[in-house]
Amino acid sequence: MRYHGCTPDPTAGCLRMRQGNIPFLRFHAVTPVRAESSQSQLMAHHPVQEAMEKVLSSEQDSSGKHRSALAAILREVADVLSTSDEGLGRTSVVRHAIHTGDAKPVRCSPRRIPYHQRAQ
Repeated sequence: MRYHGCTPDPTAGCLRMRQGNIPFLRFHAVTPVRAESSQSQLMAHHPVQEAMEKVLSSEQDSSGKHRSALAAILREVADVLSTSDEGLGRTSVVRHAIHTGDAKPVRCSPRRIPYHQRAQ
């Protein structure tokens, strides 16, 4: 708002601008709502929610404080978590390059696959 030269003036009940003042139409009462409750309701049957419950249930030895902190972090980053292998892979969002200067590529012969890892 500063970029456009606007400053709210609640005592005068208007928005002050360079060109003039714009009065606020009316005041609305706002009831505070806990964000955690609405988010948990939205994610009730979400695959990420099921994965979070699995992770939290595996943390048996941690205290309640640490579990609630972990749950808060997982809820915060839920949009970037993957619950299956299909969600992982390449991305076209970010590109990078590794500058090696004038160094030539290092050639190595391929290593053998261990017997227990070979397809049968």
